[in-house]
Amino acid sequence: MTRPATATASRDDLTLELAATAARLIAEDGCDYATAKRKAAQLVLGDGAVRGRLLPDNELIESELRRYLRTFGGEEHVSLLDRFRRQALALMEHLSQFNPHLVGAVLNGTATEHSTLRLQLFTDSAKDVEILLLNDGLRFSVAEPNETEGALETIHLRLPSRLTADGGPVDAVLSVLPTDALRVAARYRSADPDLSPTERSGRAGLTALRALLATAR
Repeated sequence: MTRPATATASRDDLTLELAATAARLIAEDGCDYATAKRKAAQLVLGDGAVRGRLLPDNELIESELRRYLRTFGGEEHVSLLDRFRRQALALMEHLSQFNPHLVGAVLNGTATEHSTLRLQLFTDSAKDVEILLLNDGLRFSVAEPNETEGALETIHLRLPSRLTADGGPVDAVLSVLPTDALRVAARYRSADPDLSPTERSGRAGLTALRALLATAR
């Protein structure tokens, strides 16, 4: 329900409400962070409201999303996260020659049923990745390089059941980065003290992911 911001509601309270609303939109509707933030502002503040510094940052939204999933997801979310991580492991093993690392929501525990597997591959030849995918008979699309991430290119594909752990198709995004980029710390790390060091790290290779799966339950 749309309501105007009032003088009695503190800025911090409104920001937290916006973050909680955005988190719900991400969990239930599969919105990305930017879309969820915009829709939350419309729902909470109304179309004509001045937003400015009221808007929450992504870190607060992620915190609220994790709280939402812990509250309402229960064992179903634990199972979903385990399934996603095992799918990621299967894909990473297939792409092991490119030093794959899991990143994003599947790693930090905020994945929902709408999430996509996100991997970073570290190799100086993006064409070698494409050749492997072509030899596998996989259809994919290549996006423009992500300048912020420093990727050589970004590959979008849907993995067939033969390359996933549970027999179902999976959407994946592969960011191909130069080999030397692995020396730079991951950009997006979580500060949640309840997460394991691997989940907080922002990037997990094969060994770390196997260890995480072994200790998750």
